[in-house]
Amino acid sequence: MTFYNIDGIPSTNPHKDNFFIVENEVGDLLFKEGDLTFEIERLCIELRNLLAIKIFGNIKEYHKFLATPIYTFASLAGIDAEMRLSKEQFEQFIKTIDDKVSLNRLLYYCDVENLIGNIQNSVLETKYLVGEFYRTLNKNSFLVQEGLFTIENGIQYSAGPVATNITSLVNHLFINLYSQLDFVTKIIFEFENIYTNFDVYPKLKSKSILFGDSKKTSFKEKPDTIYEMTDNIRIIMYLRNEIVHNSSIDSFPKVYQNIDNKKIIEKFILIPDFRNGLIQTFKNRKRFFNDDTKLNKILPSLINDFWIKLINTLSHIK
Repeated sequence: MTFYNIDGIPSTNPHKDNFFIVENEVGDLLFKEGDLTFEIERLCIELRNLLAIKIFGNIKEYHKFLATPIYTFASLAGIDAEMRLSKEQFEQFIKTIDDKVSLNRLLYYCDVENLIGNIQNSVLETKYLVGEFYRTLNKNSFLVQEGLFTIENGIQYSAGPVATNITSLVNHLFINLYSQLDFVTKIIFEFENIYTNFDVYPKLKSKSILFGDSKKTSFKEKPDTIYEMTDNIRIIMYLRNEIVHNSSIDSFPKVYQNIDNKKIIEKFILIPDFRNGLIQTFKNRKRFFNDDTKLNKILPSLINDFWIKLINTLSHIK
């Protein structure tokens, strides 16, 4: 069993005082602590039940639809690759259903349920990306040639394909986290503006709603949720925007290595300097690296804090 540590140096035994990720016999990556994905999964299931009550009146009435042939069509067509159906075939099939109100009710339920499913998938993707980040950091030396050092002691950086690969994981991670902010805001807006008339198949009211539209919900700046502008939320927002608009958190992807007597004793990736969650800038310059903030050091607490706020947010949706 291999333990992947936050200092980038793998071990066969756990570091009791620090966060680590362990790769078990079947290749699963398990967190030492702070894995809240099961709690988030439970809350998403509860949200599905709450949604069913809001739309169908009660769970029993919703369960009647599960046994009908129309359910698979309504839940997958236009949403999932398992239903091989064109837009034109979808439209024609709808015309053959006499009970349009029941059909529209079911279609709308499945559309909102899909938003909840997006959160579940994104959270699992977060866990995978964090695990893969630490595995990649730990398993690679990032040297051009194994055992080849430019210095005997001190810090050197490495670039190249593996460094680009791990930076790509970081880029994907922060885009993924920000997407969850968007999807949760859509879910809240839809729950707070739920449709009750199903004479026609309704468009989602949250279709154009994004995280910045939280002011249109009851969750605006709600404490202990993802809408409280904490340092970590601001860092996630900034890094995501930097990645989307400027391609990466670093203009030149690199991994730093701390070398002692020609032995790598630490590996790390730096992020720019922040003050109270705000990036330090001067005119056109916005990537200052004076604080030596190591992403691999702060990432476990940042993800755990984000998940706690996500749990608090999901648990307050009514």
